Amino acid sequence: MDDREELIRRRAYAIWEQEGRPEGQDKRHWEQASREMTRGDAPSPMEETEGATGALNPPASPPPRREADNSDAGQV
Repeated sequence: MDDREELIRRRAYAIWEQEGRPEGQDKRHWEQASREMTRGDAPSPMEETEGATGALNPPASPPPRREADNSDAGQV
């Protein structure tokens, strides 16, 4: 993974967290992060990882993508 792709991944993850971790929005978050990187208006990695205390907190890895699980479909 190149540096730009890693920055986009981190920014997309930050957007996902800011929006309350909604499911199914990963493509939109990636595209938004990519546009921000192209325009140069994305927060720096340091700004994204600062917690409320100002201490640096490395971003956690995003959860693995899950395929739709229809194994319980129709069961009550």
